[in-house]
Amino acid sequence: VILTNLFPSTTSVNLRGGFSKWSTGYAAQVETVMSYAGSTTNKLFGIAGGSVYDATSGGAVGAAVLSGLTNSRWQYVNISTSGGNFIIMCNGADNVYTFDGTTWVDRGAAITGVTSSTLINVNLHKNRPWFIQSGTLKAWYFPVQSIQGAAAALDLSAFCPHGGYLMAMATWT
Repeated sequence: VILTNLFPSTTSVNLRGGFSKWSTGYAAQVETVMSYAGSTTNKLFGIAGGSVYDATSGGAVGAAVLSGLTNSRWQYVNISTSGGNFIIMCNGADNVYTFDGTTWVDRGAAITGVTSSTLINVNLHKNRPWFIQSGTLKAWYFPVQSIQGAAAALDLSAFCPHGGYLMAMATWT
């Protein structure tokens, strides 16, 4: 057993104290940290003040790589498709965005069947992206290995006769 940054005592395991700053200079508080895992590239992003910043190198961040977002609270997944590796991110207020290792793309117009800006809480199950539509009992999914296209609905309202809405989704095996 290896305890990295943890120290055993007689009644507990304590976390190492202190910290060091990795990335500084944001316009506001960072509310989301995302990691991109590509086939040859790994990146780290911080979302603050409605903008996405590249925090891969550490130190002072430069200009935003994506800006004009409604808020900084996003959910994301990494997905590998035949077209490459992507981050898919959503927040229930802005359109769904993807990142392919170099470019951010607004997928709002490329998603049909549902309004992209209402999708929140993305999850990946068997290489198929699933989303929750904000304030509803509907989960939406794309075809296998897709980051856009015709979304299909799984409506769970028949199981909830007293109403409500979905809040989170996870894969459990």
